Amino acid sequence: MIWWLRIRHVPAVAAGLLLCIALGAAADSVTLPVPVIIGGLSFDLPLPSLLPLLPVCLILQGQGRADHMTKRVAVRSVGRWDAAFMALCVLASVAAGTALSVGGAGQAAAAMARDFAGYLGLALILRWLVGERFASVATAVFPFFCVSFGLVFNRPRIWAWPLHSPSSVTGALQAALLLLIGAATLALPRPRLAPADTEE
Repeated sequence: MIWWLRIRHVPAVAAGLLLCIALGAAADSVTLPVPVIIGGLSFDLPLPSLLPLLPVCLILQGQGRADHMTKRVAVRSVGRWDAAFMALCVLASVAAGTALSVGGAGQAAAAMARDFAGYLGLALILRWLVGERFASVATAVFPFFCVSFGLVFNRPRIWAWPLHSPSSVTGALQAALLLLIGAATLALPRPRLAPADTEE
């Protein structure tokens, strides 16, 4: 158990998730100007849309550190621990986001919970397809890709769910679908085309 907590960066992930929620709720009006490729304008990307990337990347890094052969011969089911921990993180983010929104702290926390779930699902899908290293980079770049290519007259396209309003049902459904598909990959063998990430 101690080995799993240390290798998986569990304390760092928990601290990152708490920091993400706290900073997002406190700085919900802070934005980052990002150039829009199509149209030549710029879009003010809310900081809370980027903060959930921190715990997601920490989760991927922690799961990528362990040797895959060690997981196969482990007495306890490490995969189940990983799945349970990720589910707990999603539930905690949703609960915190709901509580903060109901408490009058704005909608940024609810949007962060949605984005955390969506980014995590996307990262798990990409990890299953192409491995941990590329999945972390691609997931971190995804919100900037949405800004650059997912806006029409400064309005997000339907697939650019991180840019949707916190109350967007479409955005929430897309994030939930990504999370469900990502969770399903945990029970599937990795495709042969996907590079195996092992520690050097």
